[in-house]
Amino acid sequence: MKKQIFPFSMVDVFAKQTLAGNGLSIFVLEQTLSSYMMQALTREMRQFESIFLQKLETQDKWRTHIFTMEEELGFAGHPIIGAAACLHQRFHPEAEKAEFEFVLNERSVIARSRQEHGNFFAEMNQGKASFNEPLSSASAEVFLKALNLHAHDQVADLPLQVVSTGLPYLIVPVQQHLDKARISHEKFEALLAGVGAKFVYVLDVNRREGRTWDNEGKVEDIATGSAVGPAAAYLVRHKRAQAGDTQIFAQGAYVHRPSELHVYLSADDETVLVQGQVCMVAKGELYV
Repeated sequence: MKKQIFPFSMVDVFAKQTLAGNGLSIFVLEQTLSSYMMQALTREMRQFESIFLQKLETQDKWRTHIFTMEEELGFAGHPIIGAAACLHQRFHPEAEKAEFEFVLNERSVIARSRQEHGNFFAEMNQGKASFNEPLSSASAEVFLKALNLHAHDQVADLPLQVVSTGLPYLIVPVQQHLDKARISHEKFEALLAGVGAKFVYVLDVNRREGRTWDNEGKVEDIATGSAVGPAAAYLVRHKRAQAGDTQIFAQGAYVHRPSELHVYLSADDETVLVQGQVCMVAKGELYV
């Protein structure tokens, strides 16, 4: 049987240097692949996420699929930012700036890339955030306990609240003990579903540092673009930040992959832009 060859690139997203930030595998496809094959390739690469891109007829418009080790996602931040920088380097290496449209299953996302002295910086427009009603005190207590936290860890005047720019996160604002946070409830995903959330983002409000995991609590994410957009919008909504200012978030220190994520909310309509540096790491081929 003839083997198929799948070229790939690897980048670190939200990283000031290689071997930091959130790793990503990028596949630019010549043919349409089944979901089964894309899932299998993602598991082979063993990155937190892989992104698969197929060129559409329109200039710089790409059909896009994003997979974790477990499933396809309808939206994610760091894969789109990493892909924009990778496509910029590959197809427009002499251009200072480039713009791409990523067509996901249910939405399209615009991302822009720029290069300075060989370094690439990319940003994605996440649109405007949507907000669910704040959780009740009783519901908040359940989630805090499920995250190995206590009521006195929560910022007293800030609620737990589900916020989304495409992927709904339960924002959990804390003032201490971010290091102790972990998922300690065996049915945590069902708890999240009960309040309309897909994942949780525990945010140290004063330090602007966050943590999130897969819903079994086995794998901690390193830098989560789909979470910091909602987190920044949450802080603006609750008057802990101001639209028109850039917010800088840290993540990944607890898994030894320090990351820096920049978020800007437009002063006009609070449109969310998530920004970060992308470092090129490797190129190769998979033989299947």
